[in-house]
Amino acid sequence: MKKFKFIKFLALFLALVVAIFLILDQIYPLNLGALKKDEAKILLDKNGEIINMKLSSDGIWRFHEQSFPNSLKQCVVLFEDRYFYYHFGVNFASIFRAFFHNLRSDNRIGASTITMQVARMLEPGDRSYKNKIREIFRAFQLELHFSKDEILNLYLNLAPYGGNIEGAKAASFFYFGKELNELSYAQAALLSTIPKNPNKNRLDRVSNINALKNRVIKMLYKANLIDLSAFKRAQAEPFKNVRIRAIVNASDYANVAFKNQISKASLDLNLQKDMLKILKDAMFSLKAKNANNAAAVVIDNKKMSVVAFIGSHDERARDGKNSALNMKRNTGSTLKPFIYSLALDSGLITPNSQLIDTQIYLNEYVPKNFSNDFLGLVSAKDALNFSLNIPVINLDLKLKDNSLYELLEKVNLVDENKEFYGSSIVLGSAEMSLIDLAHLYTIYANGGVYRPLEFAGKNYKNEDKNITLISPQSAYLTAKMMSEASRSYLKNAWQYAQNTPKIAFKTGTSANSRDLYAIGVDEDYTIAVWVGNFNAEKTDKLTGLNDVSKIVFDMFKITAQRQNLEFMSEPEGIEKVPTCLDAFSYETCKKTALDDRIVGVKLQDKCESLRGEELEFLIKNGFLDKNEVKNSPCAEIFKDKKPVFAYPYDGEEIVTDENVTQIMLKCYAFLGDEIYLKVDDLNFSKIENASEKRLDLTLGEHTLKCLDQNSNQSEITIKLRR
Repeated sequence: MKKFKFIKFLALFLALVVAIFLILDQIYPLNLGALKKDEAKILLDKNGEIINMKLSSDGIWRFHEQSFPNSLKQCVVLFEDRYFYYHFGVNFASIFRAFFHNLRSDNRIGASTITMQVARMLEPGDRSYKNKIREIFRAFQLELHFSKDEILNLYLNLAPYGGNIEGAKAASFFYFGKELNELSYAQAALLSTIPKNPNKNRLDRVSNINALKNRVIKMLYKANLIDLSAFKRAQAEPFKNVRIRAIVNASDYANVAFKNQISKASLDLNLQKDMLKILKDAMFSLKAKNANNAAAVVIDNKKMSVVAFIGSHDERARDGKNSALNMKRNTGSTLKPFIYSLALDSGLITPNSQLIDTQIYLNEYVPKNFSNDFLGLVSAKDALNFSLNIPVINLDLKLKDNSLYELLEKVNLVDENKEFYGSSIVLGSAEMSLIDLAHLYTIYANGGVYRPLEFAGKNYKNEDKNITLISPQSAYLTAKMMSEASRSYLKNAWQYAQNTPKIAFKTGTSANSRDLYAIGVDEDYTIAVWVGNFNAEKTDKLTGLNDVSKIVFDMFKITAQRQNLEFMSEPEGIEKVPTCLDAFSYETCKKTALDDRIVGVKLQDKCESLRGEELEFLIKNGFLDKNEVKNSPCAEIFKDKKPVFAYPYDGEEIVTDENVTQIMLKCYAFLGDEIYLKVDDLNFSKIENASEKRLDLTLGEHTLKCLDQNSNQSEITIKLRR
């Protein structure tokens, strides 16, 4: 009877304890905040290779894992808590044994089960009896709410592995460079021993951990978890006391990708490394000419994704920690092809039609060619490939409201109004980033369509729609023109271009050789390279053609080794027909040849857009005589055209220290051998058409008039001041 009462009392007592525990479990729930700690980040490339890694917000290498290999679990259980699967979170026998041992010895031992260790990791605190009681309570809670495997997973995710490494997944990478499922038994055994004393046992320090490892291996063998052969191999397997560095590639790209919260990117790491090596090798020699920084971008034209991006070729270079990602710079001559595309669509040119390369005057702006000379009559294709300034500025003016400015405005690549840039926009004054420039060039691979570009997981600049900038026909013809650069254009770059796959190619150099560009496009890729100095310092007379083009050629060559590259296919709507190529509308055409024409595009009348400077050049150099002008279809149009002042320009203010200052005047009339000049209220004086006239003018405002033989008059006002 007494025995029955005792059992009943014991049952009631246990029920009461359980009830109290369940009530306390509700009042003091588990703090699982540690499970929600920020993880470190890993960014993978398109092929699953690690591009970059980023510490968690609290500076810890922490990667949560859902599934751990059995080999690691077995090692941990044998080493830390062999009765893990048989107790309910607390091994009281171990506690009592440890308690009495610690009373008699200074060599203290612990009695914490794996579950109790997890409880301590969830709520870290000083080692005390009070905290030990709390750990026991939390251990019971863990056992109540989680399965054994879940608790073991918590342990392997939360355990310290030395320094700022937390969790087995991070430890596996930094000590062995492996995924967890790639660990050998010896490596799993090594990892299992570290959390016991993480600072002493961490694998990048010399310690007695090999003996601990062998002890674990012996446990595995005695438990029949490995055979004798595996036991001997594991005991003999060597390891190095090293910690692998975090992988850091494509930092500028990765920073954006981490911000965009993606884990797998479109970037191709192998391609990225190839591009970086080419860029570094090239910059080794260019550094001697004061070019210290370089950047490159590679775009997959079909997927419209950035597959390689180098914001800075070397962080150790001068100012190398900066990046070209958002750096807007003068683009030099790189925007010229877009004007030729617009001119093809507008009927201003065909690829081989003649343009006139001669001095023109645009008020205060008097553009020059890079070489400071003029080629005269030149085909549109050669004008593009020789990157001549005057013909392309002229074309842009003739495009009026369908010019380069409007094209850039459609895709938000201008910051100011059209008047702010003037004609200097043709030579790169509308500054943009390298990625913007490369993105713009992709229209030549995409039929003239500006498509949204994916960069590091999101559409670049949040663009979400296709915008047609030019026709598929002008896109192809312009690309074809750029692909047919002559040896005389490429000069010393010819040797590098010879074995390059067929690409549309353009270079650019800004004023004082500050910014150097080379860009290549084929059906598959757009590759753009910038070289210069992040601080905008001048280079030592470098040019995009002579010093940067080789980089792009080499990049295309190495890309061609990885896959077959193709040039753009000719679209429908292009025909090769006899075309008058003359720069002037003669009574009958002088130069006719087969040329590519866009079906449905009518060639514009040359008479309307011809400038006085161009007409003077043709006459002065014997390409045109006065009788041909009189008999030309242009004669009737020229009769009503006003003369044009080359200089001075309307509104010009001339600063002088003299009371009387000599200025030079030049005026063009479209017809006639002579013109008539009038200064203020003085009488008209007759001079030869397009000749220079010296005038002595006093301080103050003056009105200058130019009258031609058909009574067309132009008038400007200038001012001389001290």
